Amino acid sequence: MKKTDLTFQFIPMPGVEGLEICVLDVDLARQIADAVFRFAPDKMIANHRHVSQTNMLILSGELIIYEDDGSVRDRRTAGNYYRGKRDDSHLEGGGPDGAIVFYSVRGHGDDTIIEILGEGDIVLGKLTFADVKAMSNLG
Repeated sequence: MKKTDLTFQFIPMPGVEGLEICVLDVDLARQIADAVFRFAPDKMIANHRHVSQTNMLILSGELIIYEDDGSVRDRRTAGNYYRGKRDDSHLEGGGPDGAIVFYSVRGHGDDTIIEILGEGDIVLGKLTFADVKAMSNLG
């Protein structure tokens, strides 16, 4: 990954190879979470569904969004903002230089942020606002 001026303190995302997280803020009552993710170069992460609305700003590199069949849906480059939509399922990963992406998640009454999907869209696990807060040192 190219050197940047970003100084986030990343930790490995539990159970997801090639993905690191730096939690910036979590408001459990309002179901808002802000975090920065670092995607390894050319590494696709697990199929998942965004249960909560997830907006993103690409800080560096390129984030590639893939369809369930592995075909490229979109290439998102540094400096661009994207407003996500609920119930969107896909795979994603960093481009040749990886990616650093700011995510802002807004809940809608369900504590679930994303669902990890298996074959046939079977839910294998989920990530909640409480899970993200537990990964932080926000207290």
